[in-house]
Amino acid sequence: MIFFLFLLIAAVAVVIVSYNALQKLGQDVRERASNTQVAISKKLSLINQLIDVVKNYQESEQLVQLKVSQDATASSLASSYQQTGAVMAAVQGIADRFPNLKASEQYHRLVDSIQQCEQNIQDCREKYNHAVKAYNTRRSKIPTVFFAKTMGFPEAPYMQFDLSGMNEAGSLQEFKTDDGERLQQLFSGAGNKIAGLAAQAGKAGADLVGKMRELPEKDKTKS
Repeated sequence: MIFFLFLLIAAVAVVIVSYNALQKLGQDVRERASNTQVAISKKLSLINQLIDVVKNYQESEQLVQLKVSQDATASSLASSYQQTGAVMAAVQGIADRFPNLKASEQYHRLVDSIQQCEQNIQDCREKYNHAVKAYNTRRSKIPTVFFAKTMGFPEAPYMQFDLSGMNEAGSLQEFKTDDGERLQQLFSGAGNKIAGLAAQAGKAGADLVGKMRELPEKDKTKS
């Protein structure tokens, strides 16, 4: 009985250590995803400023402002980001037809800022994928792999890009992990089991002590 008690305590300890590690790595994944969303929002804002610069030129009505909002969902940002390649190509085409626009200092400043922002997005994506790799690797190790999903830690998605933008709009979906509720349930259930086993172990120990005390009395009676 005591052996099972220690075994249960050890199992709970392993779960707690793995839970804390997954929480930390999961926070890193969400932080990197948030940084990528901020970088994408900044690029969309810069492109909209560039659209404003060319709005008085012919054919500029073909350019549609990209949606940028502090409350934009990940899927909305991804969808808007996919349009940036086409918008920039259209702006470049207009600039080629209007030398004054192409020679504009404001035009060049915005284009340079957009290119720098795109590099920042790629850097954020790389850091995000590194965080995802660390999280998924820890999640797939034994014994964590046996209870990670049950404890509220799903596999994190990688973020991929192609030349036209974000390859998968779902790669920036909100990534959620356990908020502590399932760990509390584990503590509650394990606590009850430990208390029950401890009570049983205590009773067994008391019975054993009682039997050991009875032995000398029996010996005295026989003598």
